[in-house]
Amino acid sequence: MAQLHYHIGWKNSGTQLIDIRFIVQNNTQEKVNIQLPSWRPGRYELGNFAKNIRSFRVEDTNGNLVPFVKLTKDLWSIEAGNCSEFHVIYSYYAVDLNAGSSYLDHEQLYVNPVNCCVFIPERINESCQLELHLPDDYQIAIDIFPTEKKNCFVFDNFDRLADTPFIASANLLHREIHVADHIFHLWFMGDIEPDWDRLDKDFGRFCSEQLETMGALPGKHFHFYFQILPTAFYHGVEHTYSTVCVLGPGNKVFKSDFYDELLGVSSHELFHAWNVKTIRPSEMAPYNFTGENYSRLGWVYEGITTWYGDQFLLRSGVFDTKRYLNTLNDKLKRHFTSYGRFNQPVSEASFDTWLDGYVPGIPHRKTSIYVEGSLIAFLIDSRLRESSNDVVSLDDLMKRLYDDARSGKSYSKERILDILKDISGFDFTDFYANYIEGTHDFEPELTRCFARIGLNLNMHLPFTEAEHRFGFRILESGGQTSIAMLAPESPAAASGLLVGDQIIACNDRKLVNNWALLTDKHSEISLHVFSKERLRTIELKSTDEKYFSSRNISIDTSANNEQKQAFQNWSKQETPN
Repeated sequence: MAQLHYHIGWKNSGTQLIDIRFIVQNNTQEKVNIQLPSWRPGRYELGNFAKNIRSFRVEDTNGNLVPFVKLTKDLWSIEAGNCSEFHVIYSYYAVDLNAGSSYLDHEQLYVNPVNCCVFIPERINESCQLELHLPDDYQIAIDIFPTEKKNCFVFDNFDRLADTPFIASANLLHREIHVADHIFHLWFMGDIEPDWDRLDKDFGRFCSEQLETMGALPGKHFHFYFQILPTAFYHGVEHTYSTVCVLGPGNKVFKSDFYDELLGVSSHELFHAWNVKTIRPSEMAPYNFTGENYSRLGWVYEGITTWYGDQFLLRSGVFDTKRYLNTLNDKLKRHFTSYGRFNQPVSEASFDTWLDGYVPGIPHRKTSIYVEGSLIAFLIDSRLRESSNDVVSLDDLMKRLYDDARSGKSYSKERILDILKDISGFDFTDFYANYIEGTHDFEPELTRCFARIGLNLNMHLPFTEAEHRFGFRILESGGQTSIAMLAPESPAAASGLLVGDQIIACNDRKLVNNWALLTDKHSEISLHVFSKERLRTIELKSTDEKYFSSRNISIDTSANNEQKQAFQNWSKQETPN
């Protein structure tokens, strides 16, 4: 029987304060440390959730106050004395509605327990019980079955509780999709009328494809929770038995382009149930909730997942080749237009997510573990297929890592290299040094690997001519045009322009929604800018270089039969004309 109990409810939803009571029984310690998590898995930065806690106090069973002292921002030391039972009582301000937060209003209670539930480090592996105090008409979307007591749930340990988000509301919409011997639950919260027939078809396809590739999920039930907002939003967070996806605006969710986003984030987060929630790097096995979990393997747990999220939509036929290439071209654009790829290896980017991974940071310092990791996944997959005539692929690496995980083993760089060599006979040590721990240029290898499957990698200029010609990016907002970024060693960088400079005129003509008209087709331009509140004139002369150039994929219409077969093996689709 659990001796750690959590009670969650609220008095007035208008305050957006969740009331939490943590009851500790069978205490034998004079002093007991009470910890609130410092971060949540899936977001590799400190969360500082304790800033949302109000009115923290501790009582004995008679309601008498028990003294305590706060040791750090999220650690309290309780002077428990002879109390075999004491209650930790506090309120949590739940005002943020994203895929990893907690939220309360007049329509719903949405909780990620890792935000707001304290724990005792020495008793983190004990079972615990959660009891929710809800209005009678509320139903609960949660990935664990209740006890015989209404709205009451028992968890094997704190990690299981922390990994179990839930939504309680009278307005939830629910659908079950049965695939093989698994049940996938789709829950929608918000102003939305789901297209259930379309969802049934598409989710059935990509869920089936993932199960066919990886084998059974950790559990036979998996829950997709969709929070639908009236404003633009896109965010997803993984859990072992569920995922939360926040999308908006609701009136566009089932439109073609945005529906692809819904499918993409859903497929991505489902694959996380295997990759990172079960297949874990040694630095996160188990999670340390009290501080940073540094790892240089983010290209595996986020990059490979990003690659597979879209790849499974292609393989299952949910995406045709055109829709798939749109997502791939977006990754290529993000890679090639980032000069950070010359400065930061993806292994270092993984380590530094804890530093500045979710903000722009200083110019050209960093790369994305999602983008770089997904392209690395493609390159590894291509080398494996090429060396084995498509008998071996990246799937084999992931299945071997999953076998390891089910036997209780985490992975390391060395384990990945060992598996790759074992399944292919090819030593990936130099590849790892060049592309993962180094800043080797991806383009030659991408060109070769895409050509093998009948795809061409082409020059692409996604911005205005002037940006590519002179080496700066602009930001147009609120009727103003400003300098957003400067390409290294470009005419713009050498001119004295600064990021943030506001452009008011070009070639003595006022800038009024006419940027391309004033700047395109010119090899020399004169910019009039406000820089640090002072008016300056900047003269720019172009070179032969194309700055911020990207690449995109096109179908090679002259592909031979060998290339077409390789494409079919890779995509499970016929080569398009």
